[in-house]
Amino acid sequence: MNPALTRRRFLQGTGAAALVLSLDYLRLPAAADSGGSGSIPLPSDYRGWEDVYRQHWQWDKVTKGTHLRANCAAACSWDVYVKDGIAWREEQAAVYSQTNAGLPDFGPRGCQKGACHSALSYGPARLKYPLKRVGPRGSGQWQRISWEAALNEIADAVIDTIAADGPGAIAYDFGTNIDFGPSSSGELLLFSLLGAPTLDTLSGVGDMPMGAVQTWGLVNVDGTADDWFHSDYIIVWSMNPNYARIPEAHFLWEARYRGAQVVNITPDYNATAIHCDGWLNPRPGTDAALGLAMAQVIVSEQLYDAAYVKEQTDLPLLVRDDSRRFLRQSDVQPGGKDDIFYCWDEASGGAVEVPGSMGHSLQSLRLRTGRFFGVEIRPALTGSYTVPLAGGQLVAVRPVFELLKAQLDSYTPERAAQITGVGPQSIRRVAREFAKARAGLILASFGSCKHYHTDLMQRAMILLLALCGHQGKRGGGLRLSAMWSMFGFESLASGFEMNPLYRLALKFYRPSVRMVEGVMRQVARSERPFQPYALWLWYHAGMAEVAGKAGWSDPSLPRPPQEYLKEALGKGWMPLHLQPDKEPKIFFATAANPLRRWAAPQVAERVLWPKLQLIVSTNFRMSTTALKSDIVLPAAAYYEKRGIKYGQSYLPYIVFGDKAVEPLAEAKSEWEIYGRLAEVIQQRARARGLGPYRGVLGEERDLATLYERWTFNGRFDWRDDVTALEHIVSNSSQTQGLTWSDAAQRGAVRIQDIGLYGPGTAVCSDFEPGQSVYPSQWFVEHKEPWPTLTGRQQFYLDHPWFLEMREALPVHKDPPPAGGRYPLQLSGGHTRWSIHAIWRDQPFMLQLQRGEPVIYMNDEDAAARGLRDHDRARVFNDLGEFEVIVKRSPAVRPGQIISYHAWEPYQFRGWRGHQEVVVSPLKPLHLVGDYGHLSYRMYYASPCYNPRGTAVEVQRVGD
Repeated sequence: MNPALTRRRFLQGTGAAALVLSLDYLRLPAAADSGGSGSIPLPSDYRGWEDVYRQHWQWDKVTKGTHLRANCAAACSWDVYVKDGIAWREEQAAVYSQTNAGLPDFGPRGCQKGACHSALSYGPARLKYPLKRVGPRGSGQWQRISWEAALNEIADAVIDTIAADGPGAIAYDFGTNIDFGPSSSGELLLFSLLGAPTLDTLSGVGDMPMGAVQTWGLVNVDGTADDWFHSDYIIVWSMNPNYARIPEAHFLWEARYRGAQVVNITPDYNATAIHCDGWLNPRPGTDAALGLAMAQVIVSEQLYDAAYVKEQTDLPLLVRDDSRRFLRQSDVQPGGKDDIFYCWDEASGGAVEVPGSMGHSLQSLRLRTGRFFGVEIRPALTGSYTVPLAGGQLVAVRPVFELLKAQLDSYTPERAAQITGVGPQSIRRVAREFAKARAGLILASFGSCKHYHTDLMQRAMILLLALCGHQGKRGGGLRLSAMWSMFGFESLASGFEMNPLYRLALKFYRPSVRMVEGVMRQVARSERPFQPYALWLWYHAGMAEVAGKAGWSDPSLPRPPQEYLKEALGKGWMPLHLQPDKEPKIFFATAANPLRRWAAPQVAERVLWPKLQLIVSTNFRMSTTALKSDIVLPAAAYYEKRGIKYGQSYLPYIVFGDKAVEPLAEAKSEWEIYGRLAEVIQQRARARGLGPYRGVLGEERDLATLYERWTFNGRFDWRDDVTALEHIVSNSSQTQGLTWSDAAQRGAVRIQDIGLYGPGTAVCSDFEPGQSVYPSQWFVEHKEPWPTLTGRQQFYLDHPWFLEMREALPVHKDPPPAGGRYPLQLSGGHTRWSIHAIWRDQPFMLQLQRGEPVIYMNDEDAAARGLRDHDRARVFNDLGEFEVIVKRSPAVRPGQIISYHAWEPYQFRGWRGHQEVVVSPLKPLHLVGDYGHLSYRMYYASPCYNPRGTAVEVQRVGD
């Protein structure tokens, strides 16, 4: 080293160089657009890095912003510092307060990703101009085109496709990166008006909680994060808050400081487990066995809440010994109904109808019978009884609880220890503690949704809560997720306006959850063509050869999955809006990155991509999907447009993002992009004299009036997003009495009400100012029936398919050998350093990790394969392979490897990402659609993507 180069001089020199480079970096957009509109003006008085220091804390303005179309549940408000038309930096905004003096407040909120979005916005992956592919897909050969040319070409393709093949040949994937503002509503409205199928991405990304759907008739359930503070026993199960819920995690640890016991259930000793009081590490995919063993302890030791079980669950309902079906009114009365059920009444000594079911006249969980329902029912949980049927013959019946007890005998802690690897003493300790808790809480989130048998795992979790009476209690219950569904957004996104008289009536009368579910199912059948994602991929993207391959599916299936799928489609249980003999022609991905997300994307590229005549990607950054598209449309980044962050129930606030700076170069908001596209389609359809056509549901559509309907007959305009925002804010109960100007200035506003039950709003509780929000109050305290067939938390599903597959009650089944017979199981989780792929290549985030894709692997497993830390390895199975760096860790369970999600395929060698080995087999039971509450509608009850548990082997590269 040069002796004259001191440490101080070295740091001074590198610091100055970094500042000068940052100036050059910020010049790039202007240089790329020599004098064109949208370029960033660089002030002339910046002569060097010294000027940056002199003006470092001088700002032209500070704007309230948030990260609008990032699928992060946190919803954090930021102060965005702007100078010379550039968003230079952001800081967490202190806009939150305590719900009451006895609860922790919600600040600070924010993470390392949000703190560098300003840098991401000006990064090398940023899209600035409309691009058209001029070479093969994925070649990187692009031509910059004008917005007029791009929209004209897309509009003509849409018109041609509808004229030749119908709107079913167009598919729209909006992913999960949505907001509740104009950007998302504008595009959702356009595709709704076109009648083109919207791919149901909740199940498509693996966020469908099928156990909650099957047991509760609810797709999500949650409350506010400060309600965790009321719990005295918390199980963190298939969730890693210190990674994936950074702004909420402090509530967990504050509850622990207050005295709550916190137990973590996860195979690996993760960043959350190290802070917990207890840790159970079952083998991957054996969670149901663990939960059922805990239930066995609670039942055998009579630790359950009998009164809660009798009123709130189906465990007292009678089941016939001969058919294993519920005893129904149609069994015991001529002309009786199939949706009225019975329990054995200890008071009268006979079988009596139980109120609250779908067909019962008394829509209440209150256990009453007799004339005017004035007689109390005392349901029996145990015993065997004889009941006369309509034809005079006698049939033996017994309560579901008796069947459950017999089944739980197979899941003693000793037996479960053999399955899970968790010691029987630990199982008994946690079961007893949870049963005796005042308010037991299970934090599960979306990590519990991504297994093949995720329904069985969640049904076991819910069974624990029901036995202990924890669901529907402040500080208790299962927390998966829920949203504050803003009616103003939903109306703008669907083109629906409610009659003012109905709106007035809703101020005084709340329709039941069951009533709203009925309306949503009707809309799904007649107005809004949502498409279960797995079925579309199965028939049109080659996934039948992967998800249905013999040897990779559940070996316990009595029939191949193809037979169940054929039966489900034949009976109309599931929609397929583009028949198998037709081909999709246009694919839109907006703020979505399916080639990063899909299972086996190499198969989709081989089978689906050649069928598509046009692939359009709209994003603010170049993703893998965009790189392999035909036209790429540059969207405004989060600080370059106005919007409303989607409201997750963790936070009792709605968070707003104002426009801090103009869109970079020629980028535009999605509100403008898709409003202009609607206008161009209408203009060009009229010029061609096209008339009305039929949508995939048989409804009439008309391209000649498309833009008129998009604007609500002139009320809205793509040039004006503020009017749309005013509509959303003024028509949503959470923000009633607020104007957009006030919202933008404040950044976040505490909700005024929860609002009606809706597609994502499954809180199902009253809003009380000054109190935390906990789920399921309507059912437990107000006695409203659960929206299930029986009206109760339904653990016994007597559909013929569930009986055939021996899953009428929750059981444990091993994960299928997805990908072949290999010794290791690939699992994952939400990464700490990105929100999906958005920040995955951001330099600051890469510096906090190894800078390239890695897998975490147990030391012993790695040593057995001759792998040292940071060796390059090949991960493979019968489906595919990828190369990756190995990070050895004793925190990983033997037999497990972990690949945290969302690495872009282009970050791997050969662009082969970790999804290339993922099979995601189809579980036939998720196709059931003729069983009370099990009936498909958007965001509800469809086959779920299940990447966890994929079978793989790992080999050092070069061996």
